[in-house]
Amino acid sequence: MKGIKEGFTRRGFIKATVLIGLISAIIPDMLLLPKKLLAATSTGRKAANPKSLTPEEALHIPTVDIPLIAEDGSMVPITVSVKHPMEPDHYIKSIEIIDDLSPITSKGLYRFKPANGEAYISTRIKLAESTNIRAVAECSKHGKWEGNADVKVTIGGC
Repeated sequence: MKGIKEGFTRRGFIKATVLIGLISAIIPDMLLLPKKLLAATSTGRKAANPKSLTPEEALHIPTVDIPLIAEDGSMVPITVSVKHPMEPDHYIKSIEIIDDLSPITSKGLYRFKPANGEAYISTRIKLAESTNIRAVAECSKHGKWEGNADVKVTIGGC
């Protein structure tokens, strides 16, 4: 019995199949960015001393209100607010809620306009495990600012 092509044997076919399988398993992991690099893309300035904020920090750093312990990670209530004036030329443009440990890290990006009157979000998010939730607020003049809060999840959510 002859092979399909001269010189192509069963052994050659098996070697080629194994090689293709290895390449398809390795290459996608090499192409994806590490989680730390992905998380670093949505960061903002943090408070130098969180217990004693400067006036500029107090205006821009988001306050994250989340329960210390979440009984069920599938629906964790969270409130994020920024005590910043919403003037036509100086306002909070957006707030993003981030959980670096969940399979889906961004829990929402909320955009604002001066007509909103205040930068305030109240929602529920899904958490896979105990984590540190980050909120990044973007000011139209002063860039991104970051606030955070820890939460312990007793039952898995994701």
